[in-house]
Parts: sequence; C-alpha cells; structure tokens
Amino acid sequence: MSRWQHWVIALSGIWLLVSHLVLRYAEFQSGVLWNTWVVGVAIILVSAGRFIAEIPEPTQDIVHAALGLWLMVSPWVLGFASHPTARNNSLVIGLVVAMTALWAMLVETDLRKSMSDWMHQHHVFR
Repeated sequence: MSRWQHWVIALSGIWLLVSHLVLRYAEFQSGVLWNTWVVGVAIILVSAGRFIAEIPEPTQDIVHAALGLWLMVSPWVLGFASHPTARNNSLVIGLVVAMTALWAMLVETDLRKSMSDWMHQHHVFR
C-alpha cells in the first residue's frame, strides 16, 4: 500500500465497519448493516491482499472499483434508498472507493506489464 490511493480505500473500508455506530442507522434495517460490514471487510481484505496473497495492484484496483460501484447501487437494490443517512453514506463511500481505485489504475504507469509479470509468475500461461 505504498500509494496514497490504497490508504484512502483501506480507511474507507474501516469507516464502513464503524459508520453505522457513528451515523446511528443500525436500527433501520439489518440488510444495510450486513452490506456495510461485508463490503467493508472485502475492501480491507483486498487492500491487504497485496501482502497476503500477492494480488497485483491492478487486480486490487479493479475489485475496489467494483465494490465502490456496488456501494453506489446497493441502496436501491437492497431497498434502503429511502433512508437518507444510510443511502448517502453508501453513495459517498462508494464514490470515494470507485473513483480512487480508478485513479490508482490510471496512475499505474505500466498496467499491462505488471499484469503480464504476475501471470507469468503464477504460471497462468502454461
């Protein structure tokens, strides 16, 4: 996590784990709570994946962008769009995660080379 973008994304994941306590929307609907916990843990695990499972940065960025997009649509998919606090938290954090991940992908100067190196190291081309 040498790039600042990865730190922002990891902190967003941690925020998702505690946001229901700070914003006090846990009593609204358990689906909202589960969504924030699962996505928060997923963001943190993917952020740590570079060190644990040698997940290459481009793959992390793609997964983080997908998780951010999920956060942005989840209020309507899971039916909590009418609760402004939970909806806005999901939208803002989803936007932060998705845009930061996309920014990190754009900053990655040699995206194809790093993916190719990872595939060769893990014998994907055998």
